[in-house]
Amino acid sequence: MQSLVWQLARRYRSTRHTSGFIRFISASSTLGIALGVAILILALSVMNGFEQALKQRLLAVIPHVELEAVSNQLDNWPEKLPALSAVPGVVAGAPYIKANGMLRSGNQVKAVQLRGVDLQQEQQISDFANYIESGELDVLHAEQLVLGSGIAKALQVAVGDKVQLMLPRFTADGRLASYSNRLLQVSAIVAVGGQLDYSQAWIDLQALNGFLEMPAGTVQGLAFRIDDIFAAPQLARQLGQQTEDYVYIRNWFNSQGHVYQDIQMVRAILYLVLSLVIAVACFNIVATLVMAVREKESDIAILLTMGMRPVAIIRIFMLLGSLNGVVGTLFGAVSGVLLALFIEPIFASLTQLLGRSLLDPSIYFIDFIPSLLQWQDVLVTVLLALGLSILSTLYPAYRASKVDPARVLGQR
Repeated sequence: MQSLVWQLARRYRSTRHTSGFIRFISASSTLGIALGVAILILALSVMNGFEQALKQRLLAVIPHVELEAVSNQLDNWPEKLPALSAVPGVVAGAPYIKANGMLRSGNQVKAVQLRGVDLQQEQQISDFANYIESGELDVLHAEQLVLGSGIAKALQVAVGDKVQLMLPRFTADGRLASYSNRLLQVSAIVAVGGQLDYSQAWIDLQALNGFLEMPAGTVQGLAFRIDDIFAAPQLARQLGQQTEDYVYIRNWFNSQGHVYQDIQMVRAILYLVLSLVIAVACFNIVATLVMAVREKESDIAILLTMGMRPVAIIRIFMLLGSLNGVVGTLFGAVSGVLLALFIEPIFASLTQLLGRSLLDPSIYFIDFIPSLLQWQDVLVTVLLALGLSILSTLYPAYRASKVDPARVLGQR
């Protein structure tokens, strides 16, 4: 009986006697399922890629946790840092000084966020040295600085060129009094690939301490790298409780958490919307089967009078409708996997062809489309499409089993 059910389902699917409209609706449902499955797999892979880029690029460069002095600077930091770095979950710590300034080269001026660092300790909490585009970063001297590639491009400078640093000076009540000038040499250019390249510059810790006329040996704050980035809020509070200084307690969620939340929100919205697209395409199977049942009523009546059980009729039309879902899901899954694997070079080629990136690196945290294919996403998408396809066949198949042979054959 199973063989007969399969043969009849295949025959009804491939017969040329079916009306053109039914074939069109059937092809539309198959194409809609394939398109929905392919786009959903691609969208989920791109969202996975953005999340991976956030973790491996942006969070590899910026500190995970910061303790920043509220008013006075932090003194005796070489004694405090080892104790705080020994807190379970903390990988390493480093001192820093932050300042806003202006860089000038010729007629070009660019606002920057300066970060004064001790290079050896900074490299323990940040991987920015791994993204050097040009130059070397073995040593960072007092009269040198490291620029993001976007800043270097805006100022039209290269490694070895000198730029003028302008730092504001404020009065005791916080008003701008004047500014100081320093001539610094570009020692290296860092290209992380995103917004950070257009805003960040690194300078020697002690040099910036002197430029800002801070008390010798003091720093603005301590930055830490932790082993579990999602434990940053808890570890930040724990570190804050262990210090005796009056500090702001910050973690990467404060500055970049919106990026992570946006990725998760977009992932959820895309999954919902594209699942509905697949559902609409699958429920086109209902229309296809309803019309097929009406067209094949006489065949169904003959099969019932010959002794075929209604359950077998249900199986025939469930299998007939499911074939559309299987074919669409298969083509969609293959297409989606291929798109997910090759979307990065496709986007790079499109960027090269247009001569500009479609993701403005001065706005977005990366300037490329990343992709990370996870097979569990493919499996869930395939099971979703197949489940909806089978669900769509139940009502038409049930109606087919209820055909009255006496009524149908009596009308012939």
